[in-house]
Amino acid sequence: MSAIILEMADTYKAGALKNRCIGMETMRAEKRQTSYILPRLRAARRLPSTDLTSSVEDYLEVIYELMKERGYARSVDISEYLGVKSPSVTSMLQRLHGMGLVVYERYRGITLTERGKRLARSVEQRHLVITRFLRILGVSESIANSDAEGIEHHVHEATIDRITKFVDFVEKNKAWFDAFEHPKSSEP
Repeated sequence: MSAIILEMADTYKAGALKNRCIGMETMRAEKRQTSYILPRLRAARRLPSTDLTSSVEDYLEVIYELMKERGYARSVDISEYLGVKSPSVTSMLQRLHGMGLVVYERYRGITLTERGKRLARSVEQRHLVITRFLRILGVSESIANSDAEGIEHHVHEATIDRITKFVDFVEKNKAWFDAFEHPKSSEP
């Protein structure tokens, strides 16, 4: 009887080994099939990027808006608008100062350098054009602003240029947009 059990065990092991080999061959074959997404992700990661993270751009944008309102920004205001704690703001301000984007001295108002202003205006323009584009598509104001806040950090400059051109065209050609939005039925 133990010989039968051993033979069954050997048969089971051989079958399991065969199944595992077949499974590995299937996995290898699946790896050889090229994904549509994977090469594009790799290519997108190779595009030139800046040192500006989404977080850095958000800080620049908030400081810029506060400066337009008051002439300067304060840590406490930045903390409030971004929903982050004061030590995080202090750390980022020191980083931005080191990057030459802000003038930061503890317990004083924060201002942007010329380079910081230029970058903040760029973020603001991306935000506004994406919001306008989404509004054209019929997205509500609040959702368009929320979505633009995320999208603005990840859109290539060439894409923004094309979106801007499209938005300008639509805004100048209301009749075209009305025909797009409300196509006339060809039915009698």
